[in-house]
Amino acid sequence: MHDLQDYDSHGKQSEVVPRDVHVYYCLNHLFCEPQTIMHSIKMAFAAVLFLLCTFNAQAQQAISFDPLTAETETYLKALAGEGGIGVRKAGTESEVQAANFIQSTLESFGYSVERQAFAYVNRDTKVNESSQNIIAHKAGKTDKYIILGAHYDSTSEELGSLGAIDNAASIAVLLSVAKIVSELDTQEYGVKFIAFGAEEVGLVGAFEYVDNMSDVQKQNARGMINLDGIVGSDNLYIHSAHSTPYACKGNAENYRFDGSLRDRLMAVATKVTPANTFKIHPGFEGYPSGETGGWSDHAPFACAGIAIGNFESTNFSINGESGRDGYSQSTHPSLWTCFDEANMGPCDRETEKKWGKIWHTGNDRLDVIESLFPGRVRQQLSHNLGVLRAFFVHLDSNLHDSQK
Repeated sequence: MHDLQDYDSHGKQSEVVPRDVHVYYCLNHLFCEPQTIMHSIKMAFAAVLFLLCTFNAQAQQAISFDPLTAETETYLKALAGEGGIGVRKAGTESEVQAANFIQSTLESFGYSVERQAFAYVNRDTKVNESSQNIIAHKAGKTDKYIILGAHYDSTSEELGSLGAIDNAASIAVLLSVAKIVSELDTQEYGVKFIAFGAEEVGLVGAFEYVDNMSDVQKQNARGMINLDGIVGSDNLYIHSAHSTPYACKGNAENYRFDGSLRDRLMAVATKVTPANTFKIHPGFEGYPSGETGGWSDHAPFACAGIAIGNFESTNFSINGESGRDGYSQSTHPSLWTCFDEANMGPCDRETEKKWGKIWHTGNDRLDVIESLFPGRVRQQLSHNLGVLRAFFVHLDSNLHDSQK
């Protein structure tokens, strides 16, 4: 992420009392034969067992996980777990290690992988650095295709961040979706999977990719789905680009604001996840409903005239450090100096130090997130997987529907 939740009343009893209400009858008459009491206890116990089993079955269904969730967690831990690669600062050897891991994993699914190397000047340090995008392509029956992208570098290592939420989890989901797509029959539309380098220092990898697209490639791209910070926070959202053009490096002539891909993804999410799992954020000052800023890898694609859908986990309802822009991710009290629930913001804006932030802080670690929100990462990984699985398995019909 780049800066800027019978015993009812029977009336008068007849003289012949049904067996299943003997306990009720006994208690009211303070007298029963021992055999009757024992039978009634057994019946009551059986009823309790039945209710417990029914409840357990419903609970199991409610918290069912996508089949690839455990494998996705393995990718996540390899990138950002305590024993994994860990910090993946842009331009460093650890970022290269992450790129190698992503490439080898995609190749294990049968993809031929392109490694797009590029050089850049770090905007913060002014030092010459290098990075790479990792690209895999499942061809379709036509030249038309859609892109699924996520960045793999991280930031704020000096604060203890391991970049688990921002953005190893997104890469883990991208890899799982790539595995799913690799096993599908060829569809009309192809799919490109792109793991972007150097996002945290100015969306460098995404701009590098877009700047090297031909006009035909841009015309054939039916959309770009971006995954950034997709788990860990209070709510799951799907956004479109902003109705006000992004900076676009000074040229927004081809900028595209189009909510069709977002709306199709939301339609899929509504079908395959529990009610209100994914949300379109309400409108706030500077951010109309369902629209997001240009701080992640979707922005260069919107600037190139390509429709985007952006998956994100945050909490747009919080009046954070710079307003309701999604940069405060949670209301959890441990993430605030003092949180005012009534006003969905800090108790005191002058003295607040934490601002509910996970990204770019020492809270962006699996151990911290699991301690704050037990089970949340796994559940949200599964929800994201479920939506993307359903979208890509039926890619042709979903893209046709998004363009109606």
